[in-house]
Amino acid sequence: MPSLTNLITPLAAFLLASATTALPTTTPVSPAPAIAVRSTSCTGSGNTTQLYASDLYPLFPGDPDLAKPATEDFHVQYNNQTGLAISQAAHFGGLPSGATGCAFGWSQDDASVGVLVAGGDGLLAGRQLSGFPSDATAARGVSSAAVAPFDTASPEDAFQTEFTGWDREAKGTYHTSGPGKITCAEDVYLIIEKPKTTNGNVFLKKTEGAGIFIEYMC
Repeated sequence: MPSLTNLITPLAAFLLASATTALPTTTPVSPAPAIAVRSTSCTGSGNTTQLYASDLYPLFPGDPDLAKPATEDFHVQYNNQTGLAISQAAHFGGLPSGATGCAFGWSQDDASVGVLVAGGDGLLAGRQLSGFPSDATAARGVSSAAVAPFDTASPEDAFQTEFTGWDREAKGTYHTSGPGKITCAEDVYLIIEKPKTTNGNVFLKKTEGAGIFIEYMC
Protein backbone atom coordinates (compact mmCIF):
# COMPACT_ATOMS: atom_id res chain seq x y z
CA MET A 1 0.00 0.00 0.00
CA PRO A 2 1.48 3.44 -0.93
CA SER A 3 2.62 5.56 1.97
CA LEU A 4 0.69 8.64 3.09
CA THR A 5 3.69 10.68 1.90
CA ASN A 6 3.15 9.38 -1.63
CA LEU A 7 -0.57 10.24 -1.40
CA ILE A 8 0.04 13.77 -0.18
CA THR A 9 2.78 14.62 -2.69
CA PRO A 10 0.36 15.04 -5.67
CA LEU A 11 -1.81 17.30 -3.50
CA ALA A 12 1.17 19.50 -2.62
CA ALA A 13 2.16 19.71 -6.29
CA PHE A 14 -1.37 20.70 -7.22
CA LEU A 15 -1.53 23.49 -4.66
CA LEU A 16 1.88 24.83 -5.78
CA ALA A 17 0.85 24.78 -9.43
CA SER A 18 -2.49 26.46 -8.76
CA ALA A 19 -0.71 29.37 -7.11
CA THR A 20 1.09 30.21 -10.36
CA THR A 21 -1.50 29.17 -12.95
CA ALA A 22 -4.30 31.51 -14.01
CA LEU A 23 -7.78 30.10 -13.50
CA PRO A 24 -10.16 29.98 -16.47
CA THR A 25 -12.81 32.65 -16.57
CA THR A 26 -16.18 31.44 -15.30
CA THR A 27 -19.57 32.94 -14.73
CA PRO A 28 -19.84 34.38 -11.19
CA VAL A 29 -21.72 32.11 -8.81
CA SER A 30 -23.28 32.45 -5.38
CA PRO A 31 -20.83 33.03 -2.51
CA ALA A 32 -20.07 30.24 -0.06
CA PRO A 33 -22.32 30.21 3.02
CA ALA A 34 -21.01 31.54 6.32
CA ILE A 35 -19.93 29.17 9.06
CA ALA A 36 -23.06 28.07 10.93
CA VAL A 37 -23.65 29.08 14.54
CA ARG A 38 -24.85 26.10 16.55
CA SER A 39 -28.00 26.39 18.61
CA THR A 40 -29.92 24.00 20.85
CA SER A 41 -33.27 24.46 19.15
CA CYS A 42 -34.64 25.68 15.85
CA THR A 43 -36.11 29.18 15.76
CA GLY A 44 -37.98 30.86 12.95
CA SER A 45 -39.65 29.21 9.99
CA GLY A 46 -38.03 28.16 6.72
CA ASN A 47 -34.52 29.33 7.68
CA THR A 48 -31.69 27.30 6.13
CA THR A 49 -28.42 26.73 8.00
CA GLN A 50 -25.18 24.91 7.19
CA LEU A 51 -23.41 23.01 9.99
CA TYR A 52 -19.81 22.05 9.14
CA ALA A 53 -18.24 18.70 10.03
CA SER A 54 -16.93 18.39 13.56
CA ASP A 55 -14.44 15.62 12.65
CA LEU A 56 -13.34 13.86 9.46
CA TYR A 57 -11.92 10.38 9.96
CA PRO A 58 -9.87 8.83 7.11
CA LEU A 59 -10.75 5.18 6.48
CA PHE A 60 -8.69 2.63 4.56
CA PRO A 61 -10.88 -0.26 3.32
CA GLY A 62 -7.82 -2.11 2.02
CA ASP A 63 -6.28 -2.01 5.51
CA PRO A 64 -9.41 -2.24 7.67
CA ASP A 65 -7.64 -2.18 11.05
CA LEU A 66 -5.59 0.95 10.28
CA ALA A 67 -6.68 4.06 12.23
CA LYS A 68 -5.33 7.55 11.58
CA PRO A 69 -6.09 10.80 13.44
CA ALA A 70 -9.02 12.90 12.25
CA THR A 71 -8.25 15.67 9.78
CA GLU A 72 -9.86 19.01 8.89
CA ASP A 73 -9.45 18.44 5.15
CA PHE A 74 -11.76 16.35 2.99
CA HIS A 75 -9.99 13.63 0.98
CA VAL A 76 -11.58 10.66 -0.78
CA GLN A 77 -10.11 8.53 -3.55
CA TYR A 78 -10.27 5.25 -5.42
CA ASN A 79 -7.81 3.87 -7.97
CA ASN A 80 -9.44 1.19 -10.11
CA GLN A 81 -6.06 -0.19 -11.19
CA THR A 82 -4.28 -0.51 -7.83
CA GLY A 83 -7.41 -0.86 -5.70
CA LEU A 84 -6.18 1.89 -3.36
CA ALA A 85 -9.17 3.39 -1.56
CA ILE A 86 -9.51 6.17 1.00
CA SER A 87 -12.96 7.04 2.29
CA GLN A 88 -13.99 9.30 5.14
CA ALA A 89 -16.38 9.09 8.05
CA ALA A 90 -17.76 12.53 8.86
CA HIS A 91 -19.29 13.60 12.18
CA PHE A 92 -21.64 16.58 12.30
CA GLY A 93 -22.38 17.35 15.94
CA GLY A 94 -24.83 19.75 17.53
CA LEU A 95 -27.79 19.85 15.15
CA PRO A 96 -30.68 21.59 16.93
CA SER A 97 -33.85 19.81 17.89
CA GLY A 98 -36.56 20.40 15.33
CA ALA A 99 -34.16 20.47 12.36
CA THR A 100 -35.68 19.10 9.14
CA GLY A 101 -34.65 18.53 5.53
CA CYS A 102 -31.08 17.47 6.33
CA ALA A 103 -28.84 17.17 3.28
CA PHE A 104 -25.13 16.74 2.59
CA GLY A 105 -23.35 19.72 1.05
CA TRP A 106 -19.99 21.35 0.54
CA SER A 107 -18.65 24.84 -0.04
CA GLN A 108 -15.39 26.04 -1.54
CA ASP A 109 -13.34 29.17 -1.95
CA ASP A 110 -11.96 29.76 -5.42
CA ALA A 111 -9.99 26.79 -6.79
CA SER A 112 -6.59 28.36 -6.09
CA VAL A 113 -7.17 27.92 -2.33
CA GLY A 114 -7.15 24.13 -2.37
CA VAL A 115 -9.56 22.06 -4.45
CA LEU A 116 -8.37 19.00 -6.36
CA VAL A 117 -10.22 16.58 -8.61
CA ALA A 118 -7.63 14.42 -10.34
CA GLY A 119 -7.05 11.05 -11.96
CA GLY A 120 -10.63 10.56 -13.11
CA ASP A 121 -13.92 12.11 -12.01
CA GLY A 122 -15.33 13.68 -8.87
CA LEU A 123 -18.43 11.53 -8.42
CA LEU A 124 -18.83 10.48 -4.77
CA ALA A 125 -21.32 8.32 -2.90
CA GLY A 126 -22.42 8.71 0.70
CA ARG A 127 -24.53 6.94 3.30
CA GLN A 128 -25.70 7.79 6.79
CA LEU A 129 -24.24 5.62 9.54
CA SER A 130 -26.55 4.23 12.22
CA GLY A 131 -24.05 5.23 14.92
CA PHE A 132 -20.33 5.45 15.59
CA PRO A 133 -17.72 3.64 17.74
CA SER A 134 -17.93 5.02 21.27
CA ASP A 135 -14.16 4.96 21.74
CA ALA A 136 -13.36 7.02 18.62
CA THR A 137 -11.46 10.24 19.25
CA ALA A 138 -10.01 12.80 16.87
CA ALA A 139 -6.49 12.12 18.16
CA ARG A 140 -6.72 8.32 17.89
CA GLY A 141 -8.96 8.09 14.85
CA VAL A 142 -11.05 5.07 13.97
CA SER A 143 -10.59 2.10 11.66
CA SER A 144 -12.71 0.99 8.73
CA ALA A 145 -13.40 -2.29 10.57
CA ALA A 146 -14.72 -0.44 13.62
CA VAL A 147 -17.08 1.69 11.51
CA ALA A 148 -18.36 -1.24 9.40
CA PRO A 149 -21.03 -2.46 11.90
CA PHE A 150 -22.72 0.95 11.67
CA ASP A 151 -22.73 1.01 7.85
CA THR A 152 -26.18 -0.51 7.49
CA ALA A 153 -27.94 1.86 5.06
CA SER A 154 -29.68 0.30 2.09
CA PRO A 155 -28.70 1.25 -1.48
CA GLU A 156 -31.94 3.23 -1.72
CA ASP A 157 -30.78 5.45 1.14
CA ALA A 158 -27.43 6.32 -0.45
CA PHE A 159 -26.85 9.72 -2.02
CA GLN A 160 -24.42 11.01 -4.63
CA THR A 161 -22.59 14.29 -4.94
CA GLU A 162 -20.60 15.46 -7.93
CA PHE A 163 -17.31 17.33 -7.58
CA THR A 164 -16.27 16.97 -11.24
CA GLY A 165 -15.27 20.35 -12.71
CA TRP A 166 -15.70 22.31 -9.48
CA ASP A 167 -11.91 22.59 -9.04
CA ARG A 168 -11.96 25.06 -11.93
CA GLU A 169 -14.38 27.52 -10.34
CA ALA A 170 -12.83 30.98 -9.96
CA LYS A 171 -15.37 32.12 -7.38
CA GLY A 172 -16.54 30.70 -4.06
CA THR A 173 -19.61 28.49 -4.39
CA TYR A 174 -21.49 25.67 -2.72
CA HIS A 175 -23.63 22.68 -3.59
CA THR A 176 -26.00 20.29 -1.79
CA SER A 177 -27.22 16.79 -2.60
CA GLY A 178 -30.77 17.75 -1.68
CA PRO A 179 -32.88 16.55 1.30
CA GLY A 180 -34.42 13.12 1.65
CA LYS A 181 -31.48 10.77 2.27
CA ILE A 182 -30.31 11.96 5.70
CA THR A 183 -32.29 11.68 8.93
CA CYS A 184 -31.80 14.75 11.11
CA ALA A 185 -30.42 14.05 14.60
CA GLU A 186 -28.28 15.83 17.17
CA ASP A 187 -25.28 13.88 15.85
CA VAL A 188 -25.16 12.84 12.20
CA TYR A 189 -22.49 10.42 10.95
CA LEU A 190 -21.85 9.84 7.25
CA ILE A 191 -19.46 7.68 5.26
CA ILE A 192 -18.34 9.18 1.94
CA GLU A 193 -16.41 7.28 -0.73
CA LYS A 194 -15.62 6.89 -4.41
CA PRO A 195 -17.80 4.19 -5.99
CA LYS A 196 -15.71 1.29 -7.28
CA THR A 197 -17.19 1.82 -10.73
CA THR A 198 -15.29 5.13 -10.87
CA ASN A 199 -11.71 6.35 -10.55
CA GLY A 200 -10.29 9.55 -9.10
CA ASN A 201 -9.04 11.64 -6.22
CA VAL A 202 -11.07 14.43 -4.55
CA PHE A 203 -9.43 16.82 -2.08
CA LEU A 204 -11.00 19.90 -0.47
CA LYS A 205 -8.97 22.00 1.95
CA LYS A 206 -10.86 23.26 5.01
CA THR A 207 -10.88 27.03 5.36
CA GLU A 208 -13.27 29.55 6.89
CA GLY A 209 -15.33 29.46 3.68
CA ALA A 210 -14.80 25.88 2.52
CA GLY A 211 -15.61 22.40 3.79
CA ILE A 212 -18.39 19.82 3.95
CA PHE A 213 -21.58 20.45 5.89
CA ILE A 214 -25.09 19.30 6.72
CA GLU A 215 -27.71 21.77 5.55
CA TYR A 216 -30.96 21.82 7.47
CA MET A 217 -34.11 23.90 7.83
CA CYS A 218 -35.92 25.27 10.87
